[in-house]
Amino acid sequence: MHKIHCVAALAGSLAAGLVIAESAFAEALSAEAPVCAPGDGYQPVCGIAPPEDLELSPDGRHLFMSITPGLAGQQVSRLRVMDLHRQQVSDLDVAIEPAAGWGDGQCAAPTQAPGAHGIHLSRRADGRHQLLVVNHSGREAIEFIELEAADKGWTATWRGCVEQKGVGRFNDVAATPDGGFVATVMFESPSMAPPLPLVQLLDGRDTGYLMSWAPGSPLAKVEGSEAPFPNGVQVSADGRHAWFAAWTVGEIRQFDLQDKRTLAHIPVGYMVDNLSWGRDGRLLGAGISDVAAFQRCFASHVEHCPVGFKVSALDTASGRHRVLFEAGEGVLAGASVAVEAAGQLYVGAYTGDRLLRVSEIRLED
Repeated sequence: MHKIHCVAALAGSLAAGLVIAESAFAEALSAEAPVCAPGDGYQPVCGIAPPEDLELSPDGRHLFMSITPGLAGQQVSRLRVMDLHRQQVSDLDVAIEPAAGWGDGQCAAPTQAPGAHGIHLSRRADGRHQLLVVNHSGREAIEFIELEAADKGWTATWRGCVEQKGVGRFNDVAATPDGGFVATVMFESPSMAPPLPLVQLLDGRDTGYLMSWAPGSPLAKVEGSEAPFPNGVQVSADGRHAWFAAWTVGEIRQFDLQDKRTLAHIPVGYMVDNLSWGRDGRLLGAGISDVAAFQRCFASHVEHCPVGFKVSALDTASGRHRVLFEAGEGVLAGASVAVEAAGQLYVGAYTGDRLLRVSEIRLED
C-alpha cells in the first residue's frame, strides 16, 4: 500500500536507497513546530496536516485540501476540507458510488480510501461539481469525485477513474473542456520510488512529461512535452494550452496541446510547485526558494524544514511575472500552492503543520 506523494513521497521511497550522513544537521534542528504566531501581513492556521494542494469551493466558503504525509511521514494521504469562516479543518469522507460518464468505464472502484496528491475542481457540462484527484494509494490513478453542497458543508462521492497502467507517476491534474484531463508525470518508475538518486532527480534534466485523457480516447503521453520534474498544471479555458511548472528549473511553461510544442519558458526565480487561477485571470504559483535546503531536509526527514518561499502571479497574455509575497525560513515549511479567496491568499505546504493566510497584499497590478 502506498501512502506517499509529491516531494514528500520521495522521502519514504528513497530512504532505503540513499545513505546520506546528515545526522548533525537533523540534530541541530528542533523537532518542534515553529511558534504559531502572525507576522507581517500573514496569519498561520496551525495544528493541521500539511495541505499540499488547495481548491476553493464553488460557494467560496471552504477549501478542499490534499494531504501529504510530510517529510517525516507522519500523516496519511487523504482529502480534507477547511471551513474558512471558522478556520476549522476536517476529513472529507468519500462515498463509493460509480456512475456512467465519469472517467474510464473499465476502471474499477477503489478497494481503499483514495489518497490525494494534486487536485482540480471544475464544473462538468451538466453543471455538477467534479474534483479530480491524483491517487497513489493502492494504485496509480486519477479519481473522479463528485462534490455536492450540504447543510454543513460538502459531501464527496467517488464516481469513476482513469488508471495508469504504465510507469509514469502522476503529480497534478487539470480538467479539460471536453470532459477529459491533462496530468503531469514527474518521473517514470514501476513504483513511487524515483528512478534516480535525489541529486540527479533535482539537477534539471528532463524526468517527466504531460499525459492526456478524453472520453473515448486512451490515456496517452503528450508528445513533445518532456520537462524537468513536471509539477502543477492548469489548462486554458478553451483547452488549447497547458500551463505547467517545471519544478527543478524554476519555470512555468506554456504548451500547445494541439500543435504539441512548448511555446514559452518563463523563469520565476524559485521552485514553483502547484498552480491556480486567480480571479483576475493570472496564474498564481508558490514554491520553495532553496533546493539545497530541501535536499538537507529531505535526507534527514525534517518535517518543519527551514526554507524560504515565494508566491507569484503570471499574466499569461503578456508574460509579465511578479512576486506577490515572500518569506524566509521558519514561516512555512515546503510551500506548494497559493489560492485566492475573498481577496486573500491561502498558501499550502507539502510538509509541516500549517498553511498561511496572507492578507496584506495587493493582488492587482
